[in-house]
Amino acid sequence: MKNMSRSAIFFQPHVIGWLVGSALFILTILLPAPEGMPVLAWRTAGIAMLLAVWWTTEVLPIPVTALLPIVLFPAMGILTTAESSAPYASPTIFLLLGGFLIAMGLEKWNLHRRLALNLLIRTGNQPAMVLASVMGVTAFLSMWISNTASTLMMIPIALSLVSGLAKTHEHDRFTLSLVLGVAYSASIGGLGTLIGTPPNLLLAAFVRQTYGYDISFLDWMMLGVPIVMVLLCMAWWVLHKWVYPVDTSKIHLSQGSIASELQQLGVLSTPEKRLAVVFILVAAAWILRVPFQQHFSLMLWLDDTLIAVIGAIVMFIIPAGDHTRKRSALMDWERTRNLPWGVLLLFGAGLSLANGIDRSGLALWLGEYMSGATILHPLIMIAGLVTLIIFMTELTSNTATTATLLPILAALAMTSNMPTPMLLFAPATLAASCAFMLPVATAPNAVVYATGNVTIVQMANTGFKLNLVAIITITTLTYQLVPAIFT
Repeated sequence: MKNMSRSAIFFQPHVIGWLVGSALFILTILLPAPEGMPVLAWRTAGIAMLLAVWWTTEVLPIPVTALLPIVLFPAMGILTTAESSAPYASPTIFLLLGGFLIAMGLEKWNLHRRLALNLLIRTGNQPAMVLASVMGVTAFLSMWISNTASTLMMIPIALSLVSGLAKTHEHDRFTLSLVLGVAYSASIGGLGTLIGTPPNLLLAAFVRQTYGYDISFLDWMMLGVPIVMVLLCMAWWVLHKWVYPVDTSKIHLSQGSIASELQQLGVLSTPEKRLAVVFILVAAAWILRVPFQQHFSLMLWLDDTLIAVIGAIVMFIIPAGDHTRKRSALMDWERTRNLPWGVLLLFGAGLSLANGIDRSGLALWLGEYMSGATILHPLIMIAGLVTLIIFMTELTSNTATTATLLPILAALAMTSNMPTPMLLFAPATLAASCAFMLPVATAPNAVVYATGNVTIVQMANTGFKLNLVAIITITTLTYQLVPAIFT
């Protein structure tokens, strides 16, 4: 029994990851570099492999592994401590922090819930329209708050719509499509804005650091929103027409629960009104900043990071106007304990890794080594890349995967005939947030699976079909839109 127990422990993923990752790193120290590769580039490759394996197998908590570049790059003589740690305080980190704080303000006063309920109460009781509305509202919310928060909020609302139905085959199929629709639309909606999902911001930070190019909020929305709209419609079709078609005449939905929840919320409160003004101003500033600066040549110092930070600070200043709470502002510091600090550390690690790959000469060596791939048509390269990443992120962190791959794609872009490196970066980043098959792939998938209304087999079957749809959608739309937006 003891031997079996030891064997079981040895074959656990994190133990294997510890051994494999450490071995790869040590080998790059002990063995000479491949011909033509600088020694520092070889050591950087070892650090990159160590991070990739440990992130994938979660040997340590992902945020803890994310701290390793601060130590390993100076220890290997690749970067100084200042150079390896500076990316952890890049402007994009503070853009993400400001976005998190604004989203937490929405959640504190339930403004996002009121918006969702008001939209759903106007959709009627036809199953097709209800599914479309639930998915649309979830996707919209996910553009501004975290995918997890939007899923946690929308799942109870979605389930309340079917709670009064008799337990029939049609009921079960519609419930399945509804809960999966919430999970999938939460992931899809995050593609629409820079703050919608962490990989988007990681790409913006990487491009700024590597190329000195600033991807504005509007630039990304011009790419992301059309993809969200098409992919959302296709997801609705997959769920309602392909996988779980239902006889709508046998399903009669009641919106009584939504009306009841709206009644419980009461009239729009003073804090909600003030927070709505802050949110609208921040969103408008993000979208209109670039056209305003280009037209009037004013406030050229303002960028998306400053808008987010100013919006977050203002929430701590403006009184809530809630007489039940003394000296209460729209946002309080106590709530920041729930900030996803680990995501911020992971961002910093990705940028630090990219800096090391560039400075060590590894990026140049990889570009020369992979130059043979440039004979492929760009559309084939994009399709292969999107397919690889979508299925890879079924089992790996989307942010960690993006952080690992972007420097490699930058090296490939140097020797390819792409009109812009964004033709590789954008589809790769979007694909990282489109894993629909497994509960472990994304937090929305896990939340929906935890309700007990869907099995792993059902999610895998539906998700595989949606993965294929996402591959086609992301490949074709990025191939058409990216050159027009980013060149």
